[in-house]
Amino acid sequence: MDEQIECPLCGKKDFKLILKKDDLNKYYNLVECKNCGLMFINPLPTDGELKEYYNFEYSVPEYQRLKIIKKAEKILNLLEKFGVKKNSKILEIGASHGFFLNEVKKRGFIPYGVEISKEACENTKRYFGIEIENCDFLQSEYANKEEFFDVVVLLDVLEHLTNQNEILKNINKVLKKGGFLVLTLPNISSYEFKLCGGYWEWLSPPAHLFYYSPKTIENMLEKHGFEVIYLETYKGDSAGNLLFHLYLSSKQFLFYGLKYIVGREKLLKIRENIRGELRNKSTASGKEFVGIDEIVFKVSNILWKPFKFIDDLRFKRGKGPSILVIAVKK
Repeated sequence: MDEQIECPLCGKKDFKLILKKDDLNKYYNLVECKNCGLMFINPLPTDGELKEYYNFEYSVPEYQRLKIIKKAEKILNLLEKFGVKKNSKILEIGASHGFFLNEVKKRGFIPYGVEISKEACENTKRYFGIEIENCDFLQSEYANKEEFFDVVVLLDVLEHLTNQNEILKNINKVLKKGGFLVLTLPNISSYEFKLCGGYWEWLSPPAHLFYYSPKTIENMLEKHGFEVIYLETYKGDSAGNLLFHLYLSSKQFLFYGLKYIVGREKLLKIRENIRGELRNKSTASGKEFVGIDEIVFKVSNILWKPFKFIDDLRFKRGKGPSILVIAVKK
């Protein structure tokens, strides 16, 4: 049996089980620390399971590229507002195919990056002329550059990492005093999670392992010598409105119920085939949703328009699906 880890935020080992996530080939326990409120998968997947999961090359469809560019504009505008000057050094951890770093370069900042996908590193150099290191951040040359960077950015990356404290400690080391740390990550306090539970799109182990709220991410950053100067919850990369999320989660609920009819092993194969087919269609079309999902997505947007004020209210109250946080090194 896998061993439970202690809470990475407060170090305690007293947890409340929130739910069991059935991934067909394994159950994952989502727990909440009774002391500090951080939620995470416990026990964590083994190194072997994670290596198997991440052992693939990936492409980024057009819709995702556009989302990253939009996110980059928002973040870079905020950084300029907070006084980040031209020629400042910006490091992105988990740089993917370089779309964010290309926007960094366009703004007159100096881009640096690390990325574990060899293909993504090659594409970043080929299309944008930006050299990034093909390795884990802690194994990169950048991890040893004390007080070198003006900004470090992790876009929807922290929730994937098993070594949260080590990463944040090292980021503090490489940032200049007064430098900025920028994070985007899923919000476990969102209405999406409250409504969809274990079928929420971002409750997705072994990919996402740690689930922060505005309060717990602020406490984690404070622990590592950062002061949060900006925090908002917003739509981010979330797929559609609350109506569409209810549709997606209901579809997942019905699909996973088929395990009682066809068996887990067969349903697992069916799921992988469906995911592969949808991924190919999405990449080819440049659309996030295809087929019936695309129709429901469009209809839900029309139906949701009179209720958009709900989004405005919940985002202000910290209940949006994504967290954007900017912290300064003390």
